[in-house]
Amino acid sequence: MKNQTKQIADRMKKNKTVLFLLFLFLQVFANAQTILRVGPGQTYSNPVQAAAVAKPGDTILIYPAVYTGPFFIENLKGTPDKWITLKGLNKEQVIFRGGSESMHLTDPNYLRIMDLTIERQTGNGMNIDDGGTFNTAAKQVVVENCIFQDMAASGNNDLLKLSGLDSFVITKCNFTNGSAGGSGIDMVGCHAGKIHKNGFLNQGSNSIQMKGGSSNLHIEANDFINGGQRALNLGGSTGAAFFRPANADYEAKDLLVTANIFEGAYTPIAFVGCRNAQVINNTIIRPQNWIMRILQESSDTSFY
Repeated sequence: MKNQTKQIADRMKKNKTVLFLLFLFLQVFANAQTILRVGPGQTYSNPVQAAAVAKPGDTILIYPAVYTGPFFIENLKGTPDKWITLKGLNKEQVIFRGGSESMHLTDPNYLRIMDLTIERQTGNGMNIDDGGTFNTAAKQVVVENCIFQDMAASGNNDLLKLSGLDSFVITKCNFTNGSAGGSGIDMVGCHAGKIHKNGFLNQGSNSIQMKGGSSNLHIEANDFINGGQRALNLGGSTGAAFFRPANADYEAKDLLVTANIFEGAYTPIAFVGCRNAQVINNTIIRPQNWIMRILQESSDTSFY
């Protein structure tokens, strides 16, 4: 009887071990991350095709080639513990050239964009936005180690256009030769973002502009060389229909500008319809006209 009991106990222990190992295997399988390869001779010929099947945790890996957009990508959504990564295999060789835009990403969540060259667009270099639906903000986006350069336009065309984007980081990117009437980075109704350790060279109207109800932004440790008419436009002039939030009585607020270097520009820093903007410990070298300007450009008297 004792032997039978022991045999049964041993069998149950083995079954538990098998079940536990099966559970671990299923967990690993469920958490497996897929690399979706894009490019000549790869599984997908362009990033739109890969994005259509991407799951949280996946990497869209773009192989060296010249790609001409625009490529429209909607609802590319990772999760807090499984971000989606969209990256080039080699920054200098993965080139999005020409077209009206490189990529237009609408309502992304938990997305990293890395190691790409964006150049010679006629509209904006890249757009990241909420699709005009203000109640569903794009959020949790990192743009890192990318090159934005040589706009093929002279109007209000931006190297990187952000609209309705929350909780984001732009870091270790280079913005060179912007449009005469545009910005390196133009933000409309963006919140809780950090722009740091980037380089801006030869910009048009602005290197960075934040307006349309933007708030809680930190501009830190960037280099601006000939950063435009206003290297930093803290605020701006936005049509009422485009504010996020809609009832904002400021172009921008709660801004922190620290440890940047400005060389050249018509004026390095302009305060335009903004509130609670702190500009601390920056270096300004040889501005063309003014060191700073404080302006009121909105006809809405609540902005005073």
